[in-house]
Amino acid sequence: MKKTTKDEYFQAVYKVVHYIEMHYAKELDLEVLAKLSGFSKYHFHRIFLSIVGENLNAYIRKVRLSLSTRKLANGLSVTEVAMQSGYETPASFAKAFKERFGFSPRAFSKKYQTGANKMNIQPKIINFDAVEVLYVRKKGDYMVSAGEAWEVLMPFAYAQKIKHKKNIMGKDAQMFGIGHDCPETTPAQDLRYDACISYDDKSVKPEGEIAVKFIEGGKCLCHLHKGSYEGVKDVYASMMDYVIENELTMDDKPAFEKYYNRDPRRTKPENLRTKIYVPIKEQ
Repeated sequence: MKKTTKDEYFQAVYKVVHYIEMHYAKELDLEVLAKLSGFSKYHFHRIFLSIVGENLNAYIRKVRLSLSTRKLANGLSVTEVAMQSGYETPASFAKAFKERFGFSPRAFSKKYQTGANKMNIQPKIINFDAVEVLYVRKKGDYMVSAGEAWEVLMPFAYAQKIKHKKNIMGKDAQMFGIGHDCPETTPAQDLRYDACISYDDKSVKPEGEIAVKFIEGGKCLCHLHKGSYEGVKDVYASMMDYVIENELTMDDKPAFEKYYNRDPRRTKPENLRTKIYVPIKEQ
C-alpha cells in the first residue's frame, strides 16, 4: 500500500471521528458516516476498525458514555442524560454505564454533587475564540499518550517551517492539549488525547497521523496553573468544585489546556505554565 493511500484512509476516518464527537447525541446513520468518509458501507466498517482500533458501534458507545459523565456532574437526572446521550431508555443507559465504569450513573452523580472540596484556586470566566488546529491523537495514560502525540506533531510542524518555509510555529502559534475522557472513570488504555497547534498558513496540508479540526469557541472557566503537569489533575478537581459551588453548567465540549512553554523538556517543572479551560454554558 502506498504511503499516500494510508494518509488518505487516515484523513477520511478521522473526519468521521470528529463528526461523531461533535454529533454524538444525534442518531448516527451508517450511510451518512460512510458517505462522509468516501467509502462504501461494507469497506467503511473494516477501514474504521483498522485505523481506530475498535469497531464503529463500540466507538460511538464509548464517546456517548464518556460525555455522559459531564452531564451527570452538571446535576442532570439519569433519564435526562440517557435521552441526551442517544439511549432509548434510562435502563439501557444505566446498564451500559455500569458495564463501562463499574458503578451506576446515580452513584457517579452523587459523588460529584456531594464531594466538593475547599477551594484553593480562583478561576475566571472568559470568552474563548474558536481556533483551527492541526492535531495528532494518541490513546493511553495521559502522562504517556500526550508525549507520544507531541513527538509526532512537533517534527511535522518544524519540518513545514524549516524545509517548506511555511508560516507555522511562529511567535503567535498556540499549543493546546485536549483530554477527551475522565481518567477517574475511563480505563487508562482508552483515554484519548489530542496534541494541537494553531496555524495561519492554510497551504500546510495534513499528512499521516496529522489531522485538522476546530477547537470550538465560547464561554469558559479558566485558570493558569504554574508548576508541573502532574499538578494539573488537582486543578481540574478544584475547578469542578467551583462549577458545583457556583451553580455553573458545563458545556458538552471537552476541557482543554493551553501550553505556554515550547519545550517543556528544557523547562524546570516549577516554571511550566498551563492554562486550563472548562467550557461552560451561558447562564
